[in-house]
Amino acid sequence: MPSFLRALLWCLLAGWTSLCVAQERLRPDTRQELWTSIGVQGGAPKPLCGLFEDPFCDRLRFGAEVGYRSADVFFAGRQVYLDLSGRFKVNDLLTLGLEQRIAARGDRPTEQRTVVQLYLKKSFDRVSLSYRSSYQHNYVEWGGQREILRNRFDLGYDIKKWKLDPEFGVEFFTWLGNKGTSYFGTRYHLGTEWSPAKGHAIGLDLLYDRERDVAYPSYRWVWSLSYTINLRKA
Repeated sequence: MPSFLRALLWCLLAGWTSLCVAQERLRPDTRQELWTSIGVQGGAPKPLCGLFEDPFCDRLRFGAEVGYRSADVFFAGRQVYLDLSGRFKVNDLLTLGLEQRIAARGDRPTEQRTVVQLYLKKSFDRVSLSYRSSYQHNYVEWGGQREILRNRFDLGYDIKKWKLDPEFGVEFFTWLGNKGTSYFGTRYHLGTEWSPAKGHAIGLDLLYDRERDVAYPSYRWVWSLSYTINLRKA
C-alpha cells in the first residue's frame, strides 16, 4: 500500500476515534433521585391580623417546609432544606408569593435563595389550568446562576368519584446572567394528591429533569413524596 494511502487511513481512523470519544463525553448523564418533604400551612397569626382589617388578613397564608433530596442512593444525601413562605390571594385568579430557602449540602457551604412568585389559576368544569412565574435570586458569587426566571404550566383533571386526580406540568428555567439569557433546563412532572383526612394531603410525583446549554448535561428521574398539613382545614 502506498505510504500516502496508509497515512490517510491512519488519519481517518484517528479522526473517527476522536469523534466517538467526543460523542461519548457529550452523552447526558442519567441519574435517579428521591425527594421527600413535610410541610405545614396556615393563616396569619392573630397578633398580625390585629394590625390589618379582616378581609386583608383572610387572604394571607404562611407555610414552612422541611425537605430532603437524595443522590443516586437514597441515604447519600445531596441536600436538606428549609422553606419559609407567604402568600397573598389578590382574587380568585391571582395569588402573589414570597419564599425563602436555606439549603445545606454536604460538599458545599449553606446556601440561600429568595423567590418572588405569581400564580394564576382557573378551573373549567373538571379541568384546571395554572401558571406560575418565579423570579429566583440565589445568594452565590457573581458569575454563577444568581438570577433565574422560572415559568411553570400545569394541567389538572378532576376524575368523577376518584380521589387520585392527575396533574401534568412542565417548567422552563432561564438564567439571567451578565452575558444575557440562557435557557438551561426543562422539568416535566406527572403526579397526584391524596387526602387521608381533612386538612392532610399526601402528594406523589414523578419528575423528569433535563439540563441543556451546558457542556456536560444531566438528565434526572425523580420520585417526589410530600406530606402537608393545612391548619386552617384540619
